[in-house]
Amino acid sequence: MKTPENSGLKRLRWSQVLFVRATRFGACLLSMLLWGCSSTLPAPEAAIDPNWLLSGEVLFAEPVAPEMLPDDDILGLEPEIRRYLAQIAPDESPQQRLVALVHAFENRDFTVQYQADRTLTASETYTQQQGNCMAFTVMMVAMARELGAEAHFNQVEVPPVWGHEEAQTFVVYRHINMVSETSRGRRVVDFNLAAYDPVYDQQKISDAEAFGQYYSNRGIEWMQRGDMRQAFLYLRKALALRPESADLWANLGAFYSRNQQPEAAEQSYLQALRLQEDHNIAISNLERLYRKQQRFALADQYAEKARFHRQRNPYYLYYQARNAYEHGDYKNAKRQLKRALWRHENDHRFHFLLGLTNFKLGEIEDSLEHFSAAFSLANNPGTQQAYNRKLEYLRNQQQ
Repeated sequence: MKTPENSGLKRLRWSQVLFVRATRFGACLLSMLLWGCSSTLPAPEAAIDPNWLLSGEVLFAEPVAPEMLPDDDILGLEPEIRRYLAQIAPDESPQQRLVALVHAFENRDFTVQYQADRTLTASETYTQQQGNCMAFTVMMVAMARELGAEAHFNQVEVPPVWGHEEAQTFVVYRHINMVSETSRGRRVVDFNLAAYDPVYDQQKISDAEAFGQYYSNRGIEWMQRGDMRQAFLYLRKALALRPESADLWANLGAFYSRNQQPEAAEQSYLQALRLQEDHNIAISNLERLYRKQQRFALADQYAEKARFHRQRNPYYLYYQARNAYEHGDYKNAKRQLKRALWRHENDHRFHFLLGLTNFKLGEIEDSLEHFSAAFSLANNPGTQQAYNRKLEYLRNQQQ
């Protein structure tokens, strides 16, 4: 693999990770989070009544009965799919059958088009040939288990991707994939090669945790389509599975806020903070809610907490640096990247952008140093290839 000249980089060994390429790039939205901070927050003024929040009575005039909640057959496979799987390397071991299944996907024996707003069951994903990373992972877990292979859900702490919603509001994307572990090692099956890097923190999550995310995703999707009853039922089901999840309570707060129910929204956010005192979406959304209500003292306190955190968050600094770089403000970009690297020195994206910035500033030796660091840290071949293409483009521009 080609690396920057004089970098002294060793060729990186890539093993025990299977990647499945999506047919189009995209991040996998699991929940919409607004970044906040971890310092002490003002004591809540509102009493919190979780049962009232979960009843939906404030919006639908009567409580939603538990039997009305959805019960999707998330991992169920239709007979057609089972027949297809029965033909996959039938005489091989479960792990070899899983490898054959992944190869079948790569060879387009069956396809899944990436759709960010399509959280589907395993059978729906296979039949409709579309879905997001949750949908794809649900399908692959179900298929792997049908083949007899061990398979579980894996949440990858992909560094945040910051994007404007409105002033001072950002969206954070999470990522989920499938892991199968045997005595020979750990195999990852991932829908989106660009979003996954084995250096990122990750953790095995239970089926119940994954299903909670599934129902929350679908609730958000129903909300975006304007079907508020379905949205509530799915968000409520998510909380029935994981009542301890601050993320899910914050999403319920966003639902109530969208439906002009400020008291219920406030209580939902406060419940999220009761479970996780530094929860980002709750902090930022409470600030916006209080400001809209002209409760400016509270709003200012929450805004300060959020601002304090953002200015010390390396990924927010990276986001600012990227904006500065794109607008030709290379000195400001360099300043923000130095601050980001002081807080987190092992992210290859920071080093690569600083290499580009130094190059634009004519600081060639520093540029090579950070390019080398970026290649050394980015032990994902796809990322290295992308970096090589960018460097080739830079060289061509200079000729």
